[in-house]
Amino acid sequence: MAAGTGERMNSDIPKQFIEVNGLPIIIHTYNVFKKIDHLNIYIVLPKTDFKKWSNYINKFIEENDIIVQGGDHRNISVRNGVNAIKSKNGLIGIHDGVRPFLSTELINSLFTEAEKNGNAIPFTQTINSLRKIDGNKNFSVDRSKYVQIQTPQIFEIKLIKDSLNSIEKISYTDEASLIEELGLDINLVEGEEENIKITTKKDLNYFN
Repeated sequence: MAAGTGERMNSDIPKQFIEVNGLPIIIHTYNVFKKIDHLNIYIVLPKTDFKKWSNYINKFIEENDIIVQGGDHRNISVRNGVNAIKSKNGLIGIHDGVRPFLSTELINSLFTEAEKNGNAIPFTQTINSLRKIDGNKNFSVDRSKYVQIQTPQIFEIKLIKDSLNSIEKISYTDEASLIEELGLDINLVEGEEENIKITTKKDLNYFN
């Protein structure tokens, strides 16, 4: 997924196209996934200036990789990417294009778990203290009962297609939340602290 505008980066171009060490961030992410065997890659790019960004990214990817036009909202972009996959069997992994620091070991373990359980969602423990805000009041909560969710999130093809086609929400936190609304259990798998999402210019320091 690389169809966002990256407003919080305060950049002239969407953050996924910012070049680091001669490559746009999305291609740093792409290069990790290219190390995985038997994986077809679909890259969802912004609807605005789609032709421009498509021509740009085509310089870095292989001919058999597929570029898909995103939509006005994340759910439309995800749906466009998922619907571009014609296979009815197998697994789909949905990943943030600006998370380039994950390992191939994590990717492989997530696909393995999804094969067994239908889905696999990476998480990390919450290390900071948490408080719940309720109106003008706030309360301490037990952080051991909360985890932080990452991508890639892996699903059976039919499962994710059915969820996207049955729920018309414009805004949701992640694809796992859609699966949950269908009444299905979420299979959590321990992720990696390094697997951060580049959101601000400060995050670019992780490349060093």
